[in-house]
Amino acid sequence: MIEQSTLDFLAQLKHNNERAWFNDHKDEYKAALANFTDLVAILLHNISGFDERLVGVQPKECLFRIYRDVRFSKDKSPYKTWFSASMKGGGRNMLFPGYYIHLEPGNSYLGGGVWRPPKEALQNIREYIVNNYADLEKIVLSKKFKNHFGEMGGEQLKTAPKGFPKDHPQIKWLRYKDFLAGCSKGNVDFTDSGFDS
Repeated sequence: MIEQSTLDFLAQLKHNNERAWFNDHKDEYKAALANFTDLVAILLHNISGFDERLVGVQPKECLFRIYRDVRFSKDKSPYKTWFSASMKGGGRNMLFPGYYIHLEPGNSYLGGGVWRPPKEALQNIREYIVNNYADLEKIVLSKKFKNHFGEMGGEQLKTAPKGFPKDHPQIKWLRYKDFLAGCSKGNVDFTDSGFDS
């Protein structure tokens, strides 16, 4: 469970996104990060009960840094105003499908899928869809899926991907570049004592 103090720290950081303030509040940052890390550990344990790829994965392998890369950004704010983690077999940098948590006051997200797979992996996914589209549609068009996640998310091409005709029967799914599902904002309360059970 996320403590209110963790959300308070992130909210304050959003309004004081500068190194001097951050350094003066390093203890609050460490406490907030420890609280988020504990939640990731609980999620890893629970998810590994049905996804064995996560057995043995440690929270530190999943966490993203709070420091922003500002080299090519107009926004020079040095810190992200959220905590996030990508939970996959082998940690955040692996190519496997996985689970993602984004903790930000008023804009939290919990989801899963495949985000920005490399070209070869994306081609393999599309070929799998062609051969197994009935299984995909059984899941993403089901009432249960729609009640929890709405539509499948992810960036899409405006036209057919290379190698597939524009009138392909599964073009709706083949145009996806990411394959994501999740709950966001008001639908996820990480401070609820029942969230991590």
